[in-house]
Amino acid sequence: MASLDDILTTQKNGVVAINNYTNAVLRGQGSYTSATVTATTLVVSGRGYLVSYSVLVAGSAAGTIYNFNATSGYSAAQALCSVGTTVGISPAGLVFTNGLVIVPGAGQSINVTYSLG
Repeated sequence: MASLDDILTTQKNGVVAINNYTNAVLRGQGSYTSATVTATTLVVSGRGYLVSYSVLVAGSAAGTIYNFNATSGYSAAQALCSVGTTVGISPAGLVFTNGLVIVPGAGQSINVTYSLG
């Protein structure tokens, strides 16, 4: 017969497994969506996963999303992806380690969906 400690340990392991599964699902779907960005903006600092980006207003030039933690000092080496001038949602599936900086192109409006951790 199992002791009370064994039963409680089993229950705890079940809860941990459910939490891990939930976190994995949320990572792929995105836990957060930024406000609409029309100028260079630091969306979040730290590690995470860029799920997708949405171009709400096309503008006349492409934008860029950077893996960086400040609105100045980034370089092409930190670019995660280019944001085209076509209105719509684009999947990204990119890991970032420093943060997300969005630099919209001329006249663009963009938002991003991401998860942290």
